[in-house]
Order: sequence, then C-alpha cells, then structure tokens
Amino acid sequence: MQDVDIFGMAFKDYLAGKTDRVIRVATNISENEELPVAYFFRSYGKMPEWEQMVIDRCRGSVLDVGAGAGSHALELQARGHDVCAIDHSPGAAAVMRQRGVRDALCDDFFRIGRKGFDTILFLMNGGGMAGTLKRLQKLLTHAGKLLNSDGIIYLESTDLMYMYREDDGSVMIPMGQHYYGELKYQLTYQGIKAKPFPWLFVDPDNLTDIAGRCGLFTRVIYQGRDHNYVAEIRKTGI
Repeated sequence: MQDVDIFGMAFKDYLAGKTDRVIRVATNISENEELPVAYFFRSYGKMPEWEQMVIDRCRGSVLDVGAGAGSHALELQARGHDVCAIDHSPGAAAVMRQRGVRDALCDDFFRIGRKGFDTILFLMNGGGMAGTLKRLQKLLTHAGKLLNSDGIIYLESTDLMYMYREDDGSVMIPMGQHYYGELKYQLTYQGIKAKPFPWLFVDPDNLTDIAGRCGLFTRVIYQGRDHNYVAEIRKTGI
C-alpha cells in the first residue's frame, strides 16, 4: 500500500489559508512533538542563525536536498543562484513550483544523476534520510559524485548523546544492535498517520570518519546550544 504524503497535504493546506496547522512527530525515544507547518514557509529573516549562515556561504549552482516547501531554494534563487530543489514528496514539489521555485523535482536523492553542483545542502537534518550510519556512507559517496571538485556540502545534524546523559555527567546509552542516532519516526497530520520510517542523527566524529571513507574532508563550522551542528564537507583538505 502506498504511503500518504503528509508534507504534501500539510503544505497545500497552508497555501489554502490553513496556516495554523501542525504535523505531529513521534519517535521511538522521545515524547510526541508538534511541528508547525508555518515553519516550512519561513523567510530568510525568520530562519535560525545557522541556516542564514549556510545560505550566505552558498555559491554557484546549488542542490537543495529535502527542500520541503522551498524556502531555502527561493532565497537562494532570489540571490541569483541556479538552484535545483528536490524532495521525495510529490505535494512538496508541487507547492515549491507554485511558490516560484523554477527547478523543483519530486525524486529520490540516490537517483539524481545531474552533476556539476558547487553547493549541496542537507539542512533541517536533511542527511537523516540515510536512516543508518551504513547508508550515510552511500549518501555522502553519491553527493561527492554530484559535486564539482571545489564544491561544498553543508550538512546539519544533532548529536543525540545528550539524551542519554545522567545528572552526574555519565552517559547511559541502551545496549543494542543499532547506533544511538538511528531512530524510527512517524508523522501524523489531521488524524492521518504515515508509515514509520528510519531517520538518522549523526554525531560529528562519526560523520567525519564516514566522510573520510568517501574521500571527503569535514569540519564543524557551527555548534548550537541545542546540540545541533553544521558541518562543511569538501573533496579537498580544509
């Protein structure tokens, strides 16, 4: 059975004037949270500082992966960048085109064959689509093939180690087969539940190690108070 397009439904409702709705997000390690749909339609001035920093650093042709409603793509497009915005949600791609994103595709990142990008973006933990550490290597390898020799990948993620830290400073990570940043997500919108799916949060050390195996060099250029960070990843040493 085909899964429901939660983001597509929510984004279309927002454009239809239902601007106060939320997407409910559940994971296997945390309490349910509400994600305002309006957040995906934010302007540059309302983006968090790390997103503004990355947008200011973008150059040349840009591939925006997991572009959502297209807010980053629209800002970059307005600055004169050639932007290709992709998302696996058909509804999201349609909304991006409706909002004015000129090159908005509904596609799987791993099937993208277009090369020659100067910048590739995985904002809003976009690299989490890898699902596991093993597939993160596949994701970075593919990104490297799409990137120009002097191009840059910007990847935002969060180290979830803090969720397992005790009051005395010790860390109690549950023993098991999986890396602690490999989660199961489920989205609900207006009472409609999508199928659970894997999502990855990777710590900087593992990201650096895996990128190195792909022939890529990593440095953290932003560290947030909420344990999120932005990594700059290149084909050449930094």
